[in-house]
Amino acid sequence: MSTFQGKLAEMPEISIDRFDGSNFEAEAFFLSHCHTDHMVGLQDPKFQQNLVENNRFLYLSHVSAQILKNMYPKIANNLVELDLHYPTTVPLKGRVLAVMPIPAGHCPGSVMFLFETDQNVLYTGDYRINPGDISKFKAFYDSYNNRKRIDAVYLDTTFFLKEYARFPKRGESLDEICTIIKEWISRSDKHVVGLNTSAKYGYEYLFMEIFKTLKMPVHVNDEIYEFYSRVPELDQAVTRSKHLTKIHSACGSTYTVICANTVAYKIKTIKISAFRWKSESLQNGISESHHNTHFVCYSTHASYEEGVELLKFLKPKKVEANVLHKKPTVDREILANIEENLRGGEEPETKKIKLFEVVEEERGEDVARVSADEDENFILDSPPRRLSTL
Repeated sequence: MSTFQGKLAEMPEISIDRFDGSNFEAEAFFLSHCHTDHMVGLQDPKFQQNLVENNRFLYLSHVSAQILKNMYPKIANNLVELDLHYPTTVPLKGRVLAVMPIPAGHCPGSVMFLFETDQNVLYTGDYRINPGDISKFKAFYDSYNNRKRIDAVYLDTTFFLKEYARFPKRGESLDEICTIIKEWISRSDKHVVGLNTSAKYGYEYLFMEIFKTLKMPVHVNDEIYEFYSRVPELDQAVTRSKHLTKIHSACGSTYTVICANTVAYKIKTIKISAFRWKSESLQNGISESHHNTHFVCYSTHASYEEGVELLKFLKPKKVEANVLHKKPTVDREILANIEENLRGGEEPETKKIKLFEVVEEERGEDVARVSADEDENFILDSPPRRLSTL
């Protein structure tokens, strides 16, 4: 879950992915993608009235704009749709900044924002990009094809921990899930699949791939259908009708359960998560089966090594963590990893070595938060949390 509070130190006039509290008075607003932890305050009528009456604007991708127009038609005229890789000028009271959206690979419509004024700042939002593609983004080069100076990166640090060094490519995880589903439902008309997801939202690409591969939509409950049906690419990939499919996810009373088919049907549960899969867990493959439950590693956030590759390419002067977990030892490790990468991977000083020793000694209490059967619900669909004092 994002713990970013909306403000960049370098550009205090704007607000990103937060629309409450002190962010209310920003001169311009930005939305990286339409997941609830990045939309705090957006649903407030007072914020919407403030946007309209003060002629302020919310900058976002075309897909996110389509979703918001359906959700909040009152602010439709205050949405500025950004074209990928092209700069848009944002007028502020004391200066002008340029913003360029970059595909974030997290969900349909998700973007990173590259802000350019006297300082250049990249805000990643939630992202997952193939490291081999980073150097291909023209947003990172000037008109002479020189790499731009990046002064600061506000980084998705959900998995910026060395124990999550790498994840399988999303395509590999999707292929694995579709193969498991196809094999099971082909056994008989009574064989069905229940997808056990780790959060209410964030599985757009998964549902799209299932429909593309198996020509079968995923049955979800009314609340989730209302949200996903606003995403243009998902209009056929989800359904309210349990009779149209043999694949079910979040179609019960809450997103954690499926509709009641336990008596008449044979159900295979596929538990989709990332926190379960530390590096050593992946040595034997990206999935494992226990009775009628299949566990599959699937992440829409960057792994530690993917985050490191982004920082190596950009060479920022400063990095801020967008995600901390309210676990002091874990958060100290994230911040220590950031500092290490800013030094270019040099060995930590004595003081920092002691910090790592503390992390190791206290790790036992933190294992419970990512135990094998725990979901990561707090990542995508929880209210914002204030950071504990480190």
